[in-house]
Amino acid sequence: MSAVSQLLANKYVRYVLIVLLAAAAAVSIAAGVKNAVTYSQDFQWDAAKALVIGADPYELSEHPEQTARYPELEAFYKMFTDMDLKQKMEANQFPSLLVLLAPMTVFSPQTAKIVWCVLNLLFTAGIIYLMRRTFFEKADAFVYAVIALLMLAGTPYRNQIGVGQHTLFSFFFFMLAVYVEQKKPFKKETLNSTALTLCLFVSYFKYTLTAPLALYFLYRRKYKELAFSAALHVILTKACALWLGKSFIYMIKAPLSVASFLASEGGIDLGVLLPSGASMVAAGVVFLLLALITVILPKDNDNVVLALLMLWSLIMTYHRTYDFFVLSAVAVLFTKETVFGSGTKAQSALLCFYALTVCAVYFVLRIFSENVASRAAVAALYYAFTAVVTVIAIRMIRTGKTDNG
Repeated sequence: MSAVSQLLANKYVRYVLIVLLAAAAAVSIAAGVKNAVTYSQDFQWDAAKALVIGADPYELSEHPEQTARYPELEAFYKMFTDMDLKQKMEANQFPSLLVLLAPMTVFSPQTAKIVWCVLNLLFTAGIIYLMRRTFFEKADAFVYAVIALLMLAGTPYRNQIGVGQHTLFSFFFFMLAVYVEQKKPFKKETLNSTALTLCLFVSYFKYTLTAPLALYFLYRRKYKELAFSAALHVILTKACALWLGKSFIYMIKAPLSVASFLASEGGIDLGVLLPSGASMVAAGVVFLLLALITVILPKDNDNVVLALLMLWSLIMTYHRTYDFFVLSAVAVLFTKETVFGSGTKAQSALLCFYALTVCAVYFVLRIFSENVASRAAVAALYYAFTAVVTVIAIRMIRTGKTDNG
Protein backbone atom coordinates (compact mmCIF):
# COMPACT_ATOMS: atom_id res chain seq x y z
CA MET A 1 0.00 0.00 0.00
CA SER A 2 1.37 3.40 -1.02
CA ALA A 3 1.85 6.27 1.41
CA VAL A 4 -1.09 8.11 -0.21
CA SER A 5 -3.34 5.07 0.17
CA GLN A 6 -2.34 4.69 3.81
CA LEU A 7 -3.09 8.36 4.42
CA LEU A 8 -6.52 8.16 2.79
CA ALA A 9 -7.32 5.02 4.79
CA ASN A 10 -7.17 7.09 8.00
CA LYS A 11 -10.74 7.91 9.07
CA TYR A 12 -9.79 11.37 10.37
CA VAL A 13 -8.10 12.28 7.11
CA ARG A 14 -11.19 11.08 5.26
CA TYR A 15 -13.44 13.16 7.51
CA VAL A 16 -11.39 16.33 6.98
CA LEU A 17 -11.25 15.78 3.22
CA ILE A 18 -15.01 15.29 2.96
CA VAL A 19 -15.68 18.40 5.06
CA LEU A 20 -13.34 20.52 2.93
CA LEU A 21 -14.81 19.24 -0.32
CA ALA A 22 -18.36 19.70 0.97
CA ALA A 23 -17.58 23.31 1.91
CA ALA A 24 -16.05 23.95 -1.53
CA ALA A 25 -19.08 22.34 -3.19
CA ALA A 26 -21.48 24.47 -1.13
CA VAL A 27 -19.66 27.67 -2.13
CA SER A 28 -19.65 26.56 -5.77
CA ILE A 29 -23.37 25.76 -5.78
CA ALA A 30 -24.22 29.07 -4.09
CA ALA A 31 -22.22 31.02 -6.69
CA GLY A 32 -23.85 29.08 -9.51
CA VAL A 33 -27.37 29.65 -8.18
CA LYS A 34 -26.71 33.37 -7.72
CA ASN A 35 -25.62 33.69 -11.34
CA ALA A 36 -28.48 31.51 -12.56
CA VAL A 37 -31.27 33.59 -11.05
CA THR A 38 -29.61 36.75 -12.38
CA TYR A 39 -28.46 35.71 -15.86
CA SER A 40 -29.11 32.18 -17.25
CA GLN A 41 -28.23 33.59 -20.66
CA ASP A 42 -28.03 30.14 -22.32
CA PHE A 43 -31.47 29.00 -21.19
CA GLN A 44 -33.08 29.59 -24.64
CA TRP A 45 -36.43 30.59 -23.17
CA ASP A 46 -36.69 33.07 -26.04
CA ALA A 47 -36.24 30.44 -28.76
CA ALA A 48 -38.81 28.13 -27.16
CA LYS A 49 -41.24 31.05 -26.69
CA ALA A 50 -40.83 32.04 -30.33
CA LEU A 51 -41.74 28.53 -31.45
CA VAL A 52 -44.76 28.43 -29.12
CA ILE A 53 -46.19 31.71 -30.47
CA GLY A 54 -45.64 30.63 -34.07
CA ALA A 55 -42.53 32.71 -34.82
CA ASP A 56 -39.52 31.17 -36.56
CA PRO A 57 -36.71 31.08 -33.94
CA TYR A 58 -34.07 30.36 -36.59
CA GLU A 59 -35.06 33.32 -38.73
CA LEU A 60 -35.05 35.51 -35.62
CA SER A 61 -31.56 34.23 -34.80
CA GLU A 62 -30.37 35.40 -38.21
CA HIS A 63 -32.29 38.70 -37.96
CA PRO A 64 -32.49 39.63 -34.26
CA GLU A 65 -33.93 43.06 -35.06
CA GLN A 66 -37.20 41.34 -35.96
CA THR A 67 -37.81 40.28 -32.36
CA ALA A 68 -39.18 43.79 -31.75
CA ARG A 69 -42.39 42.59 -33.43
CA TYR A 70 -43.08 40.26 -30.49
CA PRO A 71 -43.86 41.85 -27.07
CA GLU A 72 -43.21 38.54 -25.26
CA LEU A 73 -39.67 38.39 -26.59
CA GLU A 74 -39.02 42.06 -25.97
CA ALA A 75 -39.82 41.53 -22.29
CA PHE A 76 -37.17 38.80 -22.22
CA TYR A 77 -34.46 40.98 -23.78
CA LYS A 78 -35.37 43.95 -21.60
CA MET A 79 -34.41 41.83 -18.62
CA PHE A 80 -30.82 41.88 -19.92
CA THR A 81 -30.69 45.44 -21.23
CA ASP A 82 -31.79 46.63 -17.77
CA MET A 83 -28.51 45.09 -16.55
CA ASP A 84 -26.56 46.77 -19.40
CA LEU A 85 -26.08 43.41 -21.10
CA LYS A 86 -26.69 42.36 -24.68
CA GLN A 87 -28.63 39.22 -25.45
CA LYS A 88 -29.90 37.86 -28.76
CA MET A 89 -31.58 34.69 -29.88
CA GLU A 90 -29.29 31.78 -30.78
CA ALA A 91 -31.66 28.94 -31.64
CA ASN A 92 -29.11 26.20 -32.25
CA GLN A 93 -31.50 23.46 -31.08
CA PHE A 94 -33.70 21.40 -33.38
CA PRO A 95 -37.42 22.26 -33.11
CA SER A 96 -38.28 18.92 -31.50
CA LEU A 97 -35.85 19.84 -28.71
CA LEU A 98 -37.22 23.35 -28.24
CA VAL A 99 -40.63 21.74 -27.72
CA LEU A 100 -39.21 20.14 -24.57
CA LEU A 101 -38.65 23.64 -23.19
CA ALA A 102 -42.18 24.78 -24.08
CA PRO A 103 -43.53 24.17 -20.54
CA MET A 104 -41.03 26.76 -19.26
CA THR A 105 -42.62 29.45 -21.45
CA VAL A 106 -45.80 29.53 -19.36
CA PHE A 107 -43.70 31.41 -16.79
CA SER A 108 -42.45 34.96 -17.10
CA PRO A 109 -38.77 35.16 -18.13
CA GLN A 110 -37.54 35.90 -14.60
CA THR A 111 -39.70 33.22 -12.98
CA ALA A 112 -38.63 30.73 -15.66
CA LYS A 113 -34.97 31.31 -14.78
CA ILE A 114 -35.64 30.51 -11.13
CA VAL A 115 -37.69 27.42 -12.00
CA TRP A 116 -34.97 26.21 -14.36
CA CYS A 117 -32.30 26.72 -11.70
CA VAL A 118 -34.31 24.65 -9.21
CA LEU A 119 -34.80 21.94 -11.83
CA ASN A 120 -31.06 21.88 -12.56
CA LEU A 121 -30.38 21.33 -8.87
CA LEU A 122 -32.88 18.47 -8.87
CA PHE A 123 -31.28 17.02 -12.01
CA THR A 124 -27.93 17.21 -10.19
CA ALA A 125 -29.27 15.23 -7.24
CA GLY A 126 -30.82 12.75 -9.66
CA ILE A 127 -27.54 12.28 -11.56
CA ILE A 128 -25.60 11.62 -8.36
CA TYR A 129 -28.24 9.11 -7.22
CA LEU A 130 -28.51 7.33 -10.58
CA MET A 131 -24.75 7.07 -11.04
CA ARG A 132 -24.52 5.52 -7.60
CA ARG A 133 -27.26 3.01 -8.42
CA THR A 134 -25.70 2.00 -11.74
CA PHE A 135 -22.05 2.38 -12.71
CA PHE A 136 -20.83 3.23 -9.21
CA GLU A 137 -22.99 0.76 -7.32
CA LYS A 138 -20.00 -1.24 -6.06
CA ALA A 139 -17.70 1.73 -5.53
CA ASP A 140 -16.43 2.57 -2.04
CA ALA A 141 -18.78 5.10 -0.40
CA PHE A 142 -15.95 7.47 0.52
CA VAL A 143 -14.50 7.35 -3.00
CA TYR A 144 -17.89 8.05 -4.57
CA ALA A 145 -18.48 10.95 -2.18
CA VAL A 146 -15.15 12.46 -3.25
CA ILE A 147 -16.06 12.03 -6.92
CA ALA A 148 -19.48 13.68 -6.48
CA LEU A 149 -18.18 16.56 -4.35
CA LEU A 150 -15.32 17.26 -6.77
CA MET A 151 -17.85 17.55 -9.56
CA LEU A 152 -19.92 20.05 -7.57
CA ALA A 153 -16.88 22.05 -6.48
CA GLY A 154 -15.46 22.33 -9.99
CA THR A 155 -15.76 25.39 -12.21
CA PRO A 156 -17.59 23.53 -15.04
CA TYR A 157 -20.51 22.58 -12.79
CA ARG A 158 -20.73 26.07 -11.27
CA ASN A 159 -20.82 27.65 -14.73
CA GLN A 160 -23.27 25.04 -15.99
CA ILE A 161 -25.74 26.14 -13.31
CA GLY A 162 -24.93 29.82 -13.69
CA VAL A 163 -25.53 30.13 -17.43
CA GLY A 164 -28.67 27.98 -17.34
CA GLN A 165 -27.28 25.34 -19.67
CA HIS A 166 -29.05 22.08 -20.57
CA THR A 167 -26.39 19.41 -20.04
CA LEU A 168 -27.64 18.54 -16.55
CA PHE A 169 -31.12 18.05 -18.01
CA SER A 170 -29.90 15.81 -20.82
CA PHE A 171 -27.39 13.84 -18.75
CA PHE A 172 -30.02 13.17 -16.07
CA PHE A 173 -32.30 11.54 -18.64
CA PHE A 174 -29.38 9.61 -20.12
CA MET A 175 -28.57 8.22 -16.67
CA LEU A 176 -32.27 7.50 -16.12
CA ALA A 177 -32.20 5.51 -19.37
CA VAL A 178 -29.17 3.59 -18.07
CA TYR A 179 -31.00 2.89 -14.81
CA VAL A 180 -34.12 1.63 -16.62
CA GLU A 181 -32.05 -0.58 -18.91
CA GLN A 182 -29.96 -2.05 -16.09
CA LYS A 183 -32.56 -2.36 -13.31
CA LYS A 184 -35.76 -2.89 -15.31
CA PRO A 185 -38.00 -1.24 -12.67
CA PHE A 186 -41.27 -2.35 -14.31
CA LYS A 187 -42.62 -5.89 -14.32
CA LYS A 188 -43.62 -5.75 -17.99
CA GLU A 189 -40.80 -5.58 -20.50
CA THR A 190 -42.89 -3.39 -22.79
CA LEU A 191 -43.03 -0.73 -20.05
CA ASN A 192 -39.26 -0.89 -19.55
CA SER A 193 -38.74 -0.59 -23.30
CA THR A 194 -41.12 2.37 -23.54
CA ALA A 195 -39.52 4.13 -20.56
CA LEU A 196 -36.06 3.60 -22.06
CA THR A 197 -37.21 5.01 -25.40
CA LEU A 198 -38.75 8.10 -23.80
CA CYS A 199 -35.68 8.75 -21.62
CA LEU A 200 -33.43 8.54 -24.66
CA PHE A 201 -35.79 10.82 -26.59
CA VAL A 202 -35.52 13.53 -23.93
CA SER A 203 -31.78 13.02 -23.37
CA TYR A 204 -31.00 14.11 -26.93
CA PHE A 205 -31.63 17.73 -25.95
CA LYS A 206 -27.85 18.20 -25.59
CA TYR A 207 -27.22 15.99 -28.57
CA THR A 208 -23.56 16.98 -28.88
CA LEU A 209 -23.03 15.07 -25.62
CA THR A 210 -25.75 12.44 -25.56
CA ALA A 211 -25.76 11.33 -29.21
CA PRO A 212 -22.26 9.83 -28.75
CA LEU A 213 -23.24 8.56 -25.29
CA ALA A 214 -26.28 6.85 -26.84
CA LEU A 215 -23.83 4.47 -28.49
CA TYR A 216 -23.73 2.83 -25.06
CA PHE A 217 -27.17 1.42 -25.91
CA LEU A 218 -25.81 0.20 -29.24
CA TYR A 219 -23.28 -1.71 -27.13
CA ARG A 220 -26.18 -3.02 -25.03
CA ARG A 221 -27.99 -4.07 -28.25
CA LYS A 222 -31.02 -1.82 -27.66
CA TYR A 223 -31.59 -1.25 -31.37
CA LYS A 224 -35.38 -0.87 -31.21
CA GLU A 225 -35.28 1.76 -28.46
CA LEU A 226 -32.57 3.76 -30.24
CA ALA A 227 -34.56 3.72 -33.48
CA PHE A 228 -37.86 4.70 -31.85
CA SER A 229 -36.28 7.49 -29.78
CA ALA A 230 -34.85 9.01 -32.98
CA ALA A 231 -38.12 8.47 -34.86
CA LEU A 232 -40.01 10.49 -32.23
CA HIS A 233 -37.81 13.48 -33.03
CA VAL A 234 -38.45 13.05 -36.74
CA ILE A 235 -42.22 13.05 -36.13
CA LEU A 236 -42.06 16.07 -33.82
CA THR A 237 -39.84 17.97 -36.26
CA LYS A 238 -42.42 17.38 -39.01
CA ALA A 239 -45.15 18.65 -36.69
CA CYS A 240 -43.11 21.80 -35.98
CA ALA A 241 -42.57 22.30 -39.70
CA LEU A 242 -46.34 22.25 -40.22
CA TRP A 243 -46.81 24.60 -37.26
CA LEU A 244 -44.41 27.20 -38.70
CA GLY A 245 -45.33 26.60 -42.33
CA LYS A 246 -41.79 25.55 -43.23
CA SER A 247 -40.33 22.53 -44.99
CA PHE A 248 -38.99 19.55 -43.07
CA ILE A 249 -35.55 20.03 -44.63
CA TYR A 250 -35.50 23.67 -43.51
CA MET A 251 -36.22 22.61 -39.92
CA ILE A 252 -33.14 20.38 -40.04
CA LYS A 253 -30.79 22.80 -41.78
CA ALA A 254 -31.77 25.99 -39.94
CA PRO A 255 -30.59 25.04 -36.41
CA LEU A 256 -27.39 23.57 -37.86
CA SER A 257 -26.78 26.88 -39.63
CA VAL A 258 -27.14 28.78 -36.36
CA ALA A 259 -24.93 26.24 -34.56
CA SER A 260 -22.22 26.59 -37.19
CA PHE A 261 -21.50 30.12 -36.00
CA LEU A 262 -20.55 28.72 -32.59
CA ALA A 263 -18.40 25.83 -33.84
CA SER A 264 -15.08 27.60 -33.27
CA GLU A 265 -15.99 29.06 -29.87
CA GLY A 266 -15.62 25.92 -27.76
CA GLY A 267 -13.06 25.13 -25.11
CA ILE A 268 -10.68 22.36 -26.22
CA ASP A 269 -12.77 20.48 -28.79
CA LEU A 270 -11.84 19.64 -32.38
CA GLY A 271 -13.73 22.70 -33.64
CA VAL A 272 -11.19 24.92 -31.89
CA LEU A 273 -8.18 22.99 -33.15
CA LEU A 274 -9.22 22.37 -36.77
CA PRO A 275 -10.83 24.36 -39.61
CA SER A 276 -14.64 24.11 -39.71
CA GLY A 277 -14.90 21.57 -42.52
CA ALA A 278 -12.06 19.42 -41.22
CA SER A 279 -13.48 19.35 -37.68
CA MET A 280 -16.87 18.14 -38.97
CA VAL A 281 -15.23 15.36 -40.98
CA ALA A 282 -13.07 14.39 -37.99
CA ALA A 283 -16.14 14.29 -35.73
CA GLY A 284 -17.94 12.04 -38.19
CA VAL A 285 -14.99 9.67 -38.45
CA VAL A 286 -14.61 9.50 -34.66
CA PHE A 287 -18.34 8.80 -34.25
CA LEU A 288 -18.21 5.93 -36.74
CA LEU A 289 -15.12 4.48 -35.08
CA LEU A 290 -16.77 4.69 -31.67
CA ALA A 291 -19.84 2.94 -33.07
CA LEU A 292 -17.60 0.20 -34.46
CA ILE A 293 -15.84 -0.21 -31.12
CA THR A 294 -19.13 -0.51 -29.22
CA VAL A 295 -20.34 -3.18 -31.64
CA ILE A 296 -17.26 -5.41 -31.48
CA LEU A 297 -16.09 -4.82 -27.89
CA PRO A 298 -16.53 -7.94 -25.72
CA LYS A 299 -19.37 -8.01 -23.21
CA ASP A 300 -19.00 -6.85 -19.58
CA ASN A 301 -16.99 -3.77 -20.54
CA ASP A 302 -19.73 -1.26 -19.71
CA ASN A 303 -17.45 0.93 -17.62
CA VAL A 304 -14.81 1.23 -20.32
CA VAL A 305 -17.49 1.95 -22.94
CA LEU A 306 -19.00 4.75 -20.87
CA ALA A 307 -15.59 6.32 -20.12
CA LEU A 308 -14.53 6.12 -23.77
CA LEU A 309 -17.77 7.65 -25.07
CA MET A 310 -17.75 10.35 -22.41
CA LEU A 311 -14.20 11.45 -23.16
CA TRP A 312 -14.71 11.64 -26.92
CA SER A 313 -18.16 13.24 -26.73
CA LEU A 314 -16.69 16.33 -25.04
CA ILE A 315 -14.18 17.00 -27.83
CA MET A 316 -15.82 15.64 -30.99
CA THR A 317 -18.01 18.72 -31.45
CA TYR A 318 -18.55 22.19 -29.97
CA HIS A 319 -18.46 22.23 -26.17
CA ARG A 320 -17.60 25.02 -23.80
CA THR A 321 -15.86 23.88 -20.65
CA TYR A 322 -19.05 24.14 -18.56
CA ASP A 323 -20.08 20.78 -20.07
CA PHE A 324 -16.99 19.05 -18.70
CA PHE A 325 -18.52 18.44 -15.25
CA VAL A 326 -19.52 15.03 -16.62
CA LEU A 327 -15.81 14.13 -16.65
CA SER A 328 -16.40 12.83 -13.10
CA ALA A 329 -18.29 9.90 -14.61
CA VAL A 330 -15.06 8.68 -16.26
CA ALA A 331 -14.04 7.50 -12.79
CA VAL A 332 -16.05 4.36 -13.63
CA LEU A 333 -12.78 3.10 -15.08
CA PHE A 334 -11.56 2.50 -11.54
CA THR A 335 -14.62 0.93 -9.92
CA LYS A 336 -13.60 -2.54 -11.09
CA GLU A 337 -10.46 -4.21 -12.33
CA THR A 338 -9.33 -2.82 -15.67
CA VAL A 339 -7.48 -4.56 -18.46
CA PHE A 340 -4.28 -3.79 -16.53
CA GLY A 341 -5.43 -5.79 -13.53
CA SER A 342 -6.09 -4.60 -9.99
CA GLY A 343 -3.31 -2.91 -8.04
CA THR A 344 -0.74 -2.81 -10.85
CA LYS A 345 1.61 0.11 -11.39
CA ALA A 346 -0.03 0.72 -14.77
CA GLN A 347 -3.46 1.06 -13.18
CA SER A 348 -2.11 3.39 -10.49
CA ALA A 349 -0.46 5.50 -13.18
CA LEU A 350 -3.73 5.68 -15.11
CA LEU A 351 -5.56 6.78 -11.96
CA CYS A 352 -3.02 9.54 -11.34
CA PHE A 353 -3.29 10.60 -14.99
CA TYR A 354 -7.08 10.80 -14.65
CA ALA A 355 -6.90 12.78 -11.38
CA LEU A 356 -4.48 15.25 -12.94
CA THR A 357 -6.74 15.68 -15.97
CA VAL A 358 -9.83 16.29 -13.83
CA CYS A 359 -8.08 18.83 -11.60
CA ALA A 360 -6.71 20.64 -14.64
CA VAL A 361 -10.16 20.92 -16.23
CA TYR A 362 -12.04 21.68 -13.00
CA PHE A 363 -9.65 24.19 -11.44
CA VAL A 364 -6.54 25.10 -13.45
CA LEU A 365 -8.46 26.61 -16.37
CA ARG A 366 -10.31 28.89 -13.95
CA ILE A 367 -7.09 30.01 -12.25
CA PHE A 368 -5.73 31.19 -15.61
CA SER A 369 -9.09 32.52 -16.84
CA GLU A 370 -8.99 29.98 -19.68
CA ASN A 371 -6.28 31.89 -21.54
CA VAL A 372 -4.77 30.38 -24.68
CA ALA A 373 -1.77 28.86 -22.91
CA SER A 374 -3.84 27.17 -20.19
CA ARG A 375 -6.32 25.77 -22.70
CA ALA A 376 -3.49 24.43 -24.84
CA ALA A 377 -1.85 22.73 -21.85
CA VAL A 378 -5.11 21.24 -20.58
CA ALA A 379 -6.07 20.14 -24.08
CA ALA A 380 -2.77 18.30 -24.46
CA LEU A 381 -3.38 16.52 -21.15
CA TYR A 382 -7.00 15.69 -21.98
CA TYR A 383 -6.25 14.37 -25.47
CA ALA A 384 -3.38 12.26 -24.15
CA PHE A 385 -5.61 10.67 -21.49
CA THR A 386 -8.36 10.07 -24.06
CA ALA A 387 -5.81 8.39 -26.33
CA VAL A 388 -4.75 6.06 -23.51
CA VAL A 389 -8.34 5.02 -22.75
CA THR A 390 -8.95 4.47 -26.46
CA VAL A 391 -5.90 2.21 -26.64
CA ILE A 392 -7.24 0.26 -23.65
CA ALA A 393 -10.56 -0.30 -25.45
CA ILE A 394 -8.81 -1.41 -28.65
CA ARG A 395 -6.55 -3.72 -26.63
CA MET A 396 -9.64 -5.32 -25.09
CA ILE A 397 -11.01 -5.98 -28.58
CA ARG A 398 -7.76 -7.58 -29.70
CA THR A 399 -7.32 -9.73 -26.57
CA GLY A 400 -10.98 -10.47 -25.94
CA LYS A 401 -10.60 -9.34 -22.33
CA THR A 402 -13.36 -7.80 -20.27
CA ASP A 403 -13.48 -5.25 -17.50
CA ASN A 404 -13.76 -8.15 -15.08
CA GLY A 405 -10.30 -9.30 -16.14
